[in-house]
Amino acid sequence: MIGDVINLEQRHLDTAENIYRIIKQNEKNTEKWTVGICGESGSGKSVTAFALKKILEEKGIRGYVIQMDDYFKLPPKTNHENRLKSIDNVGLQEVHLNLIEQNIKEFKDGKLCIEKPLIHYQDNVIAQEIIDIEDIQVLIIEGTYILSIHEFDFSIFIDRMYKDTYEKRMERNRDEQSDFIERVLEIEHQIIRQFKEKADIVLGKDYQIVKP
Repeated sequence: MIGDVINLEQRHLDTAENIYRIIKQNEKNTEKWTVGICGESGSGKSVTAFALKKILEEKGIRGYVIQMDDYFKLPPKTNHENRLKSIDNVGLQEVHLNLIEQNIKEFKDGKLCIEKPLIHYQDNVIAQEIIDIEDIQVLIIEGTYILSIHEFDFSIFIDRMYKDTYEKRMERNRDEQSDFIERVLEIEHQIIRQFKEKADIVLGKDYQIVKP
């Protein structure tokens, strides 16, 4: 998503190095493999994804990060307005999860490129982009609901709830502070927490690996 700023710290890289070791120990014999990273708003999904990409590339493995935020059916401000109309609009139905599944299949099938949405946060528009994936070996996809998809070779869950991530969310300057936003985050929390049990790797509140 255009407008995101990713600041990698050494602790993110250290955790990504440990994640890589676990993945390497359990690597499936496939030419291309996928990693899903799930967690609540501000939990560190993006930094985990980009830190893992950096570590992989240091090992000579080409990776690419896709963010679930690009697959929302409505651009950010319009989506917020839709939520204001009814809190029932919050949930998995807001995202083109089927399109993510399609892009994963295209990647696994050896397609040379995939077409995906691209959100311009400030402009509040959704464009399209074509990604060259011919030489990509690992596709990393991060997002709040991403582990509702079953096609990942490895899955990571960041076990930090929205109340733990308040400062990080405010630093992004994307999330306002309001009772309504808290209600949205609580609904998301109830949805996301069910994905923890299916994850291969779980990161704790201090960004340490607690599973396996």
